[in-house]
Amino acid sequence: MQMRHHCRICAWLYNNGLSVLFFALFVAALAVQSISGLVGYNEHLSVHSLPPIGYLDYLSTGDFLDGVFTNWQAAILQLAALIIFGGALHQKGASHSRRPEGDSSEKRRAEGAGETWVYRHSLSMAFTLYFMGSFTAHVIFGSWSYNEARALAGQPPVQVGDYLLTGTFWNKTCQTWEAEFFAIGLFLVSSIFLREQASVVSKPVRSANQDTGETNK
Repeated sequence: MQMRHHCRICAWLYNNGLSVLFFALFVAALAVQSISGLVGYNEHLSVHSLPPIGYLDYLSTGDFLDGVFTNWQAAILQLAALIIFGGALHQKGASHSRRPEGDSSEKRRAEGAGETWVYRHSLSMAFTLYFMGSFTAHVIFGSWSYNEARALAGQPPVQVGDYLLTGTFWNKTCQTWEAEFFAIGLFLVSSIFLREQASVVSKPVRSANQDTGETNK
């Protein structure tokens, strides 16, 4: 009985190993971020002759929460853009592009025949909602972090709406956006000429550079 249960766990891990790995890496990175962030935050407090705070207290600071959602909203925007624009535009030779040849609007309508509009666009809708939520959190917690820094400097706090108009917010936000968009562009172009055997995000090893899509074949 115990061995059968063990086999079921092994089978589940085999079937879900990719998502398990990435969520585990996420938790590990988040843990390191929180610990290193606490050290840096307390060092900053000591400069202002203030006592250090504990780990749990740090997790509720704008410094930590803004650091989390600044990158979340950018990474989600990256995937949302690829999902949405990938349905309308082409990159000949790229592994994650529709084939330009024969990709007509009639063909696309035929692909979704019999399905509701919501189901046909559920992935882009989900990532749009993910982005809106993470971007909102980025704005709110970013204002917390901004006001924490202002408080240490003896300055009055600003409202969330005012923070949204600051150069600090847009400088930080655009830094993350430019990195994500550049990474996607670099990946698309690199996938034209380069291969990774057995990877689902690569074209088959023997495919020609002008071959487009077919990442799972």
